[in-house]
Amino acid sequence: MTGAATPWRRRDDALWRRSVDAVVLLPAGAADPVVLPGTAAAVWDLLATPVTLADLVAALGAVYSAAPDTIAAEVAPLLARLADLAAIEPA
Repeated sequence: MTGAATPWRRRDDALWRRSVDAVVLLPAGAADPVVLPGTAAAVWDLLATPVTLADLVAALGAVYSAAPDTIAAEVAPLLARLADLAAIEPA
């Protein structure tokens, strides 16, 4: 994954559906769906428009009572995983 200033967005070819408390995601070419529960689903929602890690930390910090460093430490690996799955791409 590149620097924290890289804006990320959902790939148009990633299929997904929202359930009550999660997002079920099927990236193009994937054999199995991926479930994004809880705050991971919130991150997916925010990726509807290009956002940086800093944008995500700020948005999630406004909703959840957690320190920015804690949020970043959890969101950065999620972005890397979604990029590896080809579910998101640099904007």
